[in-house]
Amino acid sequence: MMRQDPHSFGEHHQRHVRTTFQYIDKLLSEAEHTMADAGSPSPFQRHSDDTTPIQRKVTHDYIDRIREAMRRVMEELSIPPPEPHSGAAWAAAINLMYCSISLNELTPERMLAYGPLSPEAADRLDGIRAELDGLLGKLRAYLGKGTGGDLQQRLQQLGKTGDDEIPLLSEIERIITAHGLVEFRSTLSMLLDRMESAAFEVGVFGRVSSGKSSLLNYILQTDVLPVGVTPVTAIPTRISHGPITEAGIEFAEAQPRIIPLPELPEFATEQKNPGNRKHVTRIFVKLPSDRLAEGVTFVDTPGLGSLAVAGAEETIAYLPRCDLGIVLIDASAGLTQDDLVVVQALYQAGASAMVLISKADLFSATDRDQMISYVKRNLRDQLHIEPPVHAVSVFGTKSVLCDRWFENELRPFLTQHHEIAIISQKRKIGALHGAVIGALERRMESSSQAASVANIGLPKQGVEALREGDRVLERAQGESFFLTRKIAKMQHAIIDIAAERIATGLVESDNVDAGSILSETLRSLIAEPVAATLRSIEDTREALSKAMEVVALVSDRGTHDELPKPAGMPIVDMNEISQNILIEKPRMLILLGRSVVATYVRRRLEDRYGRTLLEFLSLYANRLRRWMEQSVNALRNAFNEFADMHRAQFEAVPAASDASEIQEDLSILREWDTANAMSGIGR
Repeated sequence: MMRQDPHSFGEHHQRHVRTTFQYIDKLLSEAEHTMADAGSPSPFQRHSDDTTPIQRKVTHDYIDRIREAMRRVMEELSIPPPEPHSGAAWAAAINLMYCSISLNELTPERMLAYGPLSPEAADRLDGIRAELDGLLGKLRAYLGKGTGGDLQQRLQQLGKTGDDEIPLLSEIERIITAHGLVEFRSTLSMLLDRMESAAFEVGVFGRVSSGKSSLLNYILQTDVLPVGVTPVTAIPTRISHGPITEAGIEFAEAQPRIIPLPELPEFATEQKNPGNRKHVTRIFVKLPSDRLAEGVTFVDTPGLGSLAVAGAEETIAYLPRCDLGIVLIDASAGLTQDDLVVVQALYQAGASAMVLISKADLFSATDRDQMISYVKRNLRDQLHIEPPVHAVSVFGTKSVLCDRWFENELRPFLTQHHEIAIISQKRKIGALHGAVIGALERRMESSSQAASVANIGLPKQGVEALREGDRVLERAQGESFFLTRKIAKMQHAIIDIAAERIATGLVESDNVDAGSILSETLRSLIAEPVAATLRSIEDTREALSKAMEVVALVSDRGTHDELPKPAGMPIVDMNEISQNILIEKPRMLILLGRSVVATYVRRRLEDRYGRTLLEFLSLYANRLRRWMEQSVNALRNAFNEFADMHRAQFEAVPAASDASEIQEDLSILREWDTANAMSGIGR
């Protein structure tokens, strides 16, 4: 048996030494944190601040020496250090989640156990809890971004684009970090989001084989998009500018892949990826095309119509994200109901629309003019809108029609949008610039007047208004959670009512359109929850607007930006659910009365179409819930941007630096060369 070296440490000795050192390290951290926290503005101090800066510095240095000694001893004794259990950001996020759970104990319902609350007190408590939970949510979101939360790093990347506003934004980021003005970080982050994703999205829509991919290939002077006479595009394919030609595929259950362009049909077509069996969630194509260089992204969407039902769902879901929709109408097929649905949905989503009649080379100039007049007339009569309509072709000498449309219609439209976006961006940067100056000025005033923390802050009415806004947003978010279940539970009611109506028709007539009756029943019953959802969003918007008006008034800022209006609500397309529904007339049962016939019809509907109806309702409910969540998030982002800008002006947070540093940064912002560096941005 091999004898152990008498001078070595066994495994158990090593473990005990390591555990002891770990405990000492924990106590050292607590000692250092105790000394630092004693000088913090926490309202729950357990220790008086009886230390001096030099004591804290020397203590920190000694702790570093002790830790270095323990590290050296562990190396000397060949004791491996323990592996970290998790990342620090993840652990911090878990603690923040527990903070939110703890705040949930302050809901009015749970507080009833401690005694009754008046309605006014309950509302106030709910607003306080929502305000604190909102702050925790912002910190969780910041940690969740990882390196994406590093605003300075993002600014450095944007600086490579040569954007004139970047130096000013970099200076603002440094100042808000130096002085602890965290309220401005979300506003700055949203500005960077807009600058990083400034692409204008142009979606191309149309029925199967209407020529969408051929049009895009011609516009971009490439042949990367697969074309064919059967359903080709399975899910939306995004085409944007890039230094090299490449394609990327993202999946629901697998890592993303970069693929050669010839392999694109394997994932982007209905033939190679039927029903999206490969669970592709996103396809993007990068091209070094001059027509994409100014931030335009084209999106080739799945074709509409009975040949591409699965892809059509993806197309409808994409509509709310589109800035401009180009709707292609096959000249040989004419205007269809699917075309009208898409044009109407684009307008409902707040997007612009252009209608193109493709394959115009097959017809004479006179016929093309008649087609354009016919389409315009139908759009005006049926939808009460008048979008621009043009006839185009990408073949032979008639391709001049497409060139003329691109140069005279599409390019000026995109240029105008780009100019409007730049003006809006400059205005928002100017507002942020002025707000940071205002916050620093408040810090200087409070410092010169030796004001107490209690005397600084947004007026009480403003605080209560912002809390009410947080509470309203939280309530709207909660309503979206139950929306899917509410609509899915309507299946039996729809079948019952439709069965009664179909039975009445069968008793009175031999010709009964069961599909139309079921569709009409579905449309009438689903109208209530859909209208309630829209009312909820509109009520939330109205309540937030009122809160913002109060804050703007009490803070001497009489105006505020308008909140985004709800747009893009998913439409209910009955075509699929109403097709092929057939209920045979039970001639023997007719003699037994309408109630017996209704029972017969109900069983037929449940057995043959119950599952299809449930899937239809669940699918639409999910789309409606996503739309509601997106609408609430858009309102929350706009409201938080407003609230943060105002809170930062009055927040009772002691300055993180002395008055001379505040004055120096104030001078930097005031003296910024607005003509050159800000490109016309003003306070």
